[in-house]
Amino acid sequence: MKTTTGIGLRQVRVALRDTDGTVKISGSPAVGTAYSGIQISGALALSVAVPDPQRVVARGDDRPYHTFQLPPTENPTGELRVSKTNLDAIALLTSTEEFGSAAVRRMGFATDKQGDEETLFVWGCREAIDSDEDSSTFGDRRWQTYMFLSCKAAIRPATMEDAAVGEFSYTLAANPSTVDEFGVTFTTATNGFTKAPILMVVTKYKFMIDAFEGDGLETDFTLSKGASLQTDSFIQVYIDGVVAAYTNTAGVLTFGSAPADGAKIIVEYDYLD
Repeated sequence: MKTTTGIGLRQVRVALRDTDGTVKISGSPAVGTAYSGIQISGALALSVAVPDPQRVVARGDDRPYHTFQLPPTENPTGELRVSKTNLDAIALLTSTEEFGSAAVRRMGFATDKQGDEETLFVWGCREAIDSDEDSSTFGDRRWQTYMFLSCKAAIRPATMEDAAVGEFSYTLAANPSTVDEFGVTFTTATNGFTKAPILMVVTKYKFMIDAFEGDGLETDFTLSKGASLQTDSFIQVYIDGVVAAYTNTAGVLTFGSAPADGAKIIVEYDYLD
């Protein structure tokens, strides 16, 4: 799956980023129940803009003789555009709250939280194909996922205009992370770098991340898309940044001993629905 060609956008999810670099569990899900962030309804585009490096040209008497390429002076940015107005998603992305009554819901824009939003973990995937003509699976479906490991969002409310669907958009400011989505530190030996703001993941099926928290008693943890696992789905499980052993029965992961109270369990897998 080293050569793939992608198209479109299928889904985007967003969650708060915890201090260990993993998905922060929000709300109070029951022990053993997955938290997978919020799906952004009506996602139209998730773009990534990687800044160019600095280029400094050394000139001789009448022509340049060398170009120095230096690290960029800015971090990457991105944009998320959506066609549906989801108040829960707006609240999460802007670090505010929806309020009002059951009959009248309200949101604030341009609040005093601007510039003080919480750090986010954002991931979006699109369909692709194996485009390696020498591959035995040439033409088979694959999936590409962009993961913003540590970013901030700024909202641009939808315009109201005749004969046009209003689009909310969010500008994303991506910051370097020293750890991956499991909280594992990047190393030059393994990753080729020690910091990254964005990762790309290529999988056979749709990509998902579930987060759980242990209580020292529960040994069974149910994946949010467990019913859609395939026989050849990949599953990676880390507990507090360490690879964990488990058994999988129809999307329910069972550990030999209960993860400790407060232990962070991150499960990454692919599925087909």
